[in-house]
Amino acid sequence: MPDSYSRRHFLKLSAALLAGGAAIAAAPDARGMGFSGVPDVGPVTEMKGYCPFCQVRCTYRARVSGGKVLSLTGEKGNYWTGGAMCPKGLSIVELLNSPYRLVQPMLKQGSEWKTISYAEAVDIVVDKLRQSRAKHGDKIAERLALTSPLWDCRESELAALMTMRTAGGGNVMPAGEVCISTASNVLGMLLGANTSTTTVNEIVNAKTLVLWGANISETYPPYTRWLDKARDAGVRIVSVDCRKTPTSAWAADQLMPLPGTAGALALGAIRFVLENGAFDRARVDESITGFERMEKGAQPWSVDKVAQATGLSEDAVTAFYRTLAESPRTIIWMGGCLSRYTNGLQSIRAIIALQALRDNLIGSGRGLLTMEGGKPEGEKEFVDAVCGPAKDSGVNFRRLLNTMKKGNLDVLFLNSSYRRYPDCTGVAEAIKKVGFVVHRGFFKTEEMDVADLFVPAAFGPESAGSHYGAEKQVVWRDKCVDAPGSCVPDWQFYRDIGRKLAPEIYPDFTGPEELSERFRNTVPSWKAMSVSRMRQSPDGLIWPQPEEGAQERIGTVFTSGTYATENGKIPLDLKLMGAFGWTPPKGNPHGADSDKEYPLVLTQGKVVTQWQQTMTNFAASLAQFSRGRYVLVHPDTAKPLGIAHGDTVRIKTATGSVEAVAELTASIRPGIIFTPSHFTGTSPHAATRSKPINAILPNYWDRVSAQFNGVGCTLEKA
Repeated sequence: MPDSYSRRHFLKLSAALLAGGAAIAAAPDARGMGFSGVPDVGPVTEMKGYCPFCQVRCTYRARVSGGKVLSLTGEKGNYWTGGAMCPKGLSIVELLNSPYRLVQPMLKQGSEWKTISYAEAVDIVVDKLRQSRAKHGDKIAERLALTSPLWDCRESELAALMTMRTAGGGNVMPAGEVCISTASNVLGMLLGANTSTTTVNEIVNAKTLVLWGANISETYPPYTRWLDKARDAGVRIVSVDCRKTPTSAWAADQLMPLPGTAGALALGAIRFVLENGAFDRARVDESITGFERMEKGAQPWSVDKVAQATGLSEDAVTAFYRTLAESPRTIIWMGGCLSRYTNGLQSIRAIIALQALRDNLIGSGRGLLTMEGGKPEGEKEFVDAVCGPAKDSGVNFRRLLNTMKKGNLDVLFLNSSYRRYPDCTGVAEAIKKVGFVVHRGFFKTEEMDVADLFVPAAFGPESAGSHYGAEKQVVWRDKCVDAPGSCVPDWQFYRDIGRKLAPEIYPDFTGPEELSERFRNTVPSWKAMSVSRMRQSPDGLIWPQPEEGAQERIGTVFTSGTYATENGKIPLDLKLMGAFGWTPPKGNPHGADSDKEYPLVLTQGKVVTQWQQTMTNFAASLAQFSRGRYVLVHPDTAKPLGIAHGDTVRIKTATGSVEAVAELTASIRPGIIFTPSHFTGTSPHAATRSKPINAILPNYWDRVSAQFNGVGCTLEKA
């Protein structure tokens, strides 16, 4: 494997960025590093905040002087991170001061952008909303849509939801719909709460930890400290992934199944446990309904059939099953990749059933971990109380896309990147049919091409507020510095629209602190989660905390030992979820609908220096560590194609093509290729500039998720 994949390199990278964040502040050549306006160091103030990029929600201390953030240091008292921050979080300093930031609202007139004032921008949006209501009356609910607010704070999400309710719109696409919806929804439907059944600290108490598609070291680096602790405690770590990732360094065993076959592997494990009597039937009957359906669904999946479906040897499959059947305490850490196939629902349900069968869902050293769980609840309850009840559709992107294609959408608040979606080129064409598109962002990206109005956003330390992490911990961030130009936080933008649109409905509040306090006094499960307590806590307060004076706790909603479903049982026979079984993912070369013209399997995922398809691409400090668009290829795959290490190649699907540099490595299965999910065509840095990979992914959908992986492709020299 290239050195860039090693843990040692990652640590060097983090150290370099951390040192750079401290040194660059006073450096005379700061602008050459992508910083601007960094003052001479004078009196320094330390302020608390959190990184907005992922569900670890690392907390930090910001060193502030002269109205600028000089550096960030991880909060050493943070129980979850131990004071660690990854390169993405450390790049916040540069992004705040980037010369590439857009800081004034702009209105598109023809093909040109005209700079306008913030007040004019608000007036334009309000006028568009009023025009839609005047034309469509009560049917306006289907004419407005909002994609989740930016990575700002929880209070901004509340403000945006209230604006949509005030305007009469019901099409609100929740945060993470494209990436976490499958895991979140399946957990909610089967367990009663859309969250992990344990917390990351519990992996040290397990006998076995299965990293099922969970590439922790690149997606959530600060949590590798817990992998260290688990390994030191004698926990057997098993990695199940179609490639060896940097996380594989922690694993005693590595299984490399074909992409999209997690469900078949889990069903086979269920059959193995049943056949070997490695379960307590009485305990199982206490915890689930639908035992017979589970048993019937698992019956076809013998070891030999599983081996055939997954591409693993029968010996490897059997050894894995024996580990699961004999381990008294097992935690399975599910990666996001499980969600992103058309059979994602089947896979996650089967893993839940496996853990339930082995009585491994609740208890110390037992459970399911996922960074893909949903947010703490209470938003709808609050908005109903403040703005009046209404039917919220919580629209998924598939339905929203169809509405846009038909030209039936008047106003779209486009906050997140449309490039996260499969066939993003087709998505862009659909957005162009919307009457008026409002885009909130930080830099000039592809979203500007489909927008009519751009309103610049404040970022991270430029606004106060709270946010939630993977452990359902809610952390507080103080405002450190003023935002440049006319950049405003989401909460202010949506508040100003709502207040002007309907001041008799939309509540007046001065900032996130006031809104947060009103929220906790309205929603019982948040009653004890005051701003003052969040501000004092280095690692956040664990939701829910319904009682005043509640003690700090670590755990989940399942800590009591029961499931959150109505009858306290897991409904494996839930009809809504369809037959209990497994089918190959749609569009996959190994599936029934395989296209012989595209025999290779294309997979994608995150790398440690980038987050999604947006702002981290604009950081020079991260770009210097980027290899650009590359593709990992096994030598046995490359040789018959005449492809050598370092060749520029073309990845082709039925939808399109993208160029990349070939990196030959035995860390990936033959017949499988991998390329990063990230990069944008508008990045100022060549190392992070590329056609989005989702531009060549066909528009396949599962029941609840919008993202697709494992598509058939070919590889050729460019």
